[in-house]
Amino acid sequence: MTALTAYRRNAGTSRSSQAAAARQTYQDLMGAGLDAQGVVQTTISQLARKFQELNFRLTGMVVADPDPVIADINTDLRELQGLCGST
Repeated sequence: MTALTAYRRNAGTSRSSQAAAARQTYQDLMGAGLDAQGVVQTTISQLARKFQELNFRLTGMVVADPDPVIADINTDLRELQGLCGST
């Protein structure tokens, strides 16, 4: 949850700052996933991959709309919050 809070705090409004925040969140989630187990680990891994994809889209490495990835991230975030009992 710390990585996701940091993303919201650091993303800013420009594509480059959002991409940098997404890249950092990907790295942080990959580390957090190592300490998790079961469905929580799976959800963290999915979130990490989606933040990586978001970074690729925001930097232009993949030419596609980032909005669908953001929607997927929000869905996975709600799932993770439910699993961890966080709001």
